[in-house]
Amino acid sequence: MGHSTDNSGFRDALGQFATGVTIITTVDDTGAWIGLTANSFNSASIDPPLVLWSLSKGSTHLEVFMETKYFAVNILAADQTELSARFSSVVKDRFIDLNCQQGVGGVPLLPGCAARFQCKNSYCYQGGDHLIFVGEVLDFDRSDRPPLVYHQGGYAVTLPHEKGDFDRGNTGGYVDDFLLPLLARSFRYFSWPFYKELEEADISPQDWRILATLSDRVLNEKELSRTIPMNMESLGPLLSRLELDGFIQRNASKDGSTLMRITSEGTTKIIELLAAAKAREADVLSEFSQEEQLALKQLLRQFISSLEKSWSP
Repeated sequence: MGHSTDNSGFRDALGQFATGVTIITTVDDTGAWIGLTANSFNSASIDPPLVLWSLSKGSTHLEVFMETKYFAVNILAADQTELSARFSSVVKDRFIDLNCQQGVGGVPLLPGCAARFQCKNSYCYQGGDHLIFVGEVLDFDRSDRPPLVYHQGGYAVTLPHEKGDFDRGNTGGYVDDFLLPLLARSFRYFSWPFYKELEEADISPQDWRILATLSDRVLNEKELSRTIPMNMESLGPLLSRLELDGFIQRNASKDGSTLMRITSEGTTKIIELLAAAKAREADVLSEFSQEEQLALKQLLRQFISSLEKSWSP
């Protein structure tokens, strides 16, 4: 397995997670190995390297993960469906016959994974009916093995669903059969509760978009303008103020452009909000299957990619 400690390698390892399946492992105070299947994993920051995942408050392992100092995120490879099922079932010994290595703090590391992250259990936040755990990545490794996603690694093209209110003749006409109002309405309903949290944290939506985008990447102004998106005239003053506040820093790149990255102060400012945003997403998507969630995000990525070709702010 390849190993690296640079930001590029860390980003590549995170890229092995295609909204798929992880097994979170740790060791309790008696020395017993603990592990469970989770698909709530996400990156929180590249520099410093932070990841997060959530666990139901009803989990029998909740107290163990609240008290543990270290845990590992094992991103399963495409041929590890048996492990996914095993660690989500009632099994006496989930680790039987597994040739596990021991990582930091004695945490078990599963063999054959697409990527593995060894983490210090740094933060824990409330997230509705879940707790969000944020880990500082102390070490990681990755392989070239494809990651496990539901439906044998395939995207769901057809999205079957049970009939609901949206099937009762509410189609046709501008509001329900035109993409722009559908996107606008979904964004409003999705974002409103979270934007209330931004207001309470004294962060504007524009600041949030910038800091959240820079939390896991380094971009120049043009790239950031296209990613958010926001025109350069509006973006410039916001960047200057965020730099003055110590939340971002600018560095010259080899090609002469100015690269922007989030600072540790900026990460501290938004880390709890990043966790809250992921908790909001989990709540909103809880009624959809994993295949539907995966297909929705993939279609949106393709849609955005198509629009970007003609984007001119």
